[in-house]
Amino acid sequence: MRLISLFILLFSVSNLAAAASHADKWFLLWGYNRTDYKNSEINLRGSGYDYTLHDVQANDRPSPFQWSYLVPNMTIPQTNTRIGKYLSEDRRITFGVDHMKYIMTIGQVVNRTGVDHQGNPSNSAQSLPLNYLQYEHTDGLNYIHVGYEMLHPFWQNQTFKLSFLHGPDAGIVFPKTNVTLAGNKPNHDDFNVAGYGAAYKVGMVADIGKNWFLQLEFKKGQLNMPWIRTSNDTADSASQKIEFLESVWALGYVFD
Repeated sequence: MRLISLFILLFSVSNLAAAASHADKWFLLWGYNRTDYKNSEINLRGSGYDYTLHDVQANDRPSPFQWSYLVPNMTIPQTNTRIGKYLSEDRRITFGVDHMKYIMTIGQVVNRTGVDHQGNPSNSAQSLPLNYLQYEHTDGLNYIHVGYEMLHPFWQNQTFKLSFLHGPDAGIVFPKTNVTLAGNKPNHDDFNVAGYGAAYKVGMVADIGKNWFLQLEFKKGQLNMPWIRTSNDTADSASQKIEFLESVWALGYVFD
């Protein structure tokens, strides 16, 4: 409710003139996300071991809303940041970062195939307690992308305009992965280029006056990550393909 009140205040002090053309103008978007992940396979490999965990469950980790989150912060909440340009009134390009979070569910039982940490062949059920494996992209699962968006206005008056939105994006995955392997090797506590991805979004844009807009979108995509770092030992690594469905709600500003 407080967030809605803030939006009303912003729009009341802005120029709520009739919606103007956005063609050739730049815009900035800031918002938050929730993400669902399809079960996936995680391959873990290193000196003496190489095995795959099948059908692994995971979830995101939203943070409780705080007013301080209205100041751009890329580490605590699950955020979305984009800068873009309108090529025309109904076409725009974007460059952005989806800061998602991915946490493997602790305690689940999965099938493990390959060679385990003791060098033994394995094809059996494996429980995943915290002392066996902690596996998270929590600082985060950063998808840095370039996108192309198409807008289809369907209703407008002197102050508001509603448009359908859709379009693709593609880019790199730049996570800070937190992994604790059996054997308690120090985790690789740094960002790295772990792979690449692509997605397609659909949604709605509500222009309010000539500068502000609200945006709601749903994005489905896949992140292919063959170069995940799991410890400070360069022999240790992981690979994973993550399919996700992300919901984003955001506030945007079009510069005059």
